[in-house]
Amino acid sequence: MSRTRIAVAAAMFAIAAGLSFSAAANWQGTWHYYSDEGALVGAWTAGCGAADGRWGIETDNKWFTQGCRPDS
Repeated sequence: MSRTRIAVAAAMFAIAAGLSFSAAANWQGTWHYYSDEGALVGAWTAGCGAADGRWGIETDNKWFTQGCRPDS
């Protein structure tokens, strides 16, 4: 019975760790903010290290691009 509990605890830990990593990875990306006419007026990048930051203005007209842009 003790070995079963240890195996179940290890499996639960592995699942929790995997879900935590997935949740963190989903927050990497950029919000792009557009004017009513469709012009890009701002952006906010998060979770991408040196590329993190904001510029411009925030609007309700926005689009999220998941993932970090590779260094070139």
